[in-house]
Amino acid sequence: MRKAENCFACGKNNRHGMHLDIRETPEGVELDFVAGNRYEGWQDIIHGGIVATILDELMAWACTARGHSAVTGDLKIRFRQPLKVGQTVHGTGRVVKEHGRLLLAESMLLDESGSLVAEASGKMLKV
Repeated sequence: MRKAENCFACGKNNRHGMHLDIRETPEGVELDFVAGNRYEGWQDIIHGGIVATILDELMAWACTARGHSAVTGDLKIRFRQPLKVGQTVHGTGRVVKEHGRLLLAESMLLDESGSLVAEASGKMLKV
């Protein structure tokens, strides 16, 4: 997959970015990530906007893995438990339906025990 090198989420050249390492899978995409204290919101908890960014990026790259450049048109997130500073999460993203310019996608983050941290669904628009 070709990544935008200055992207805040996945770009390797953005010195302020997250440098997410997203990999293709047969089902879509995945990543493993440890959020450091630079992403902290409340004490020892990663800011919800950072969690949303990871989930959104997984859905966007799932579209890319399908051969489509896409932007987020609608994003719904369910936070199930706080993501703690230093906690490792495994994320997955996949496209579940395609209709014309519209791609419906899902993503989730699981902690090391396999418990759900957060999940998202989105309407992605091909560009």
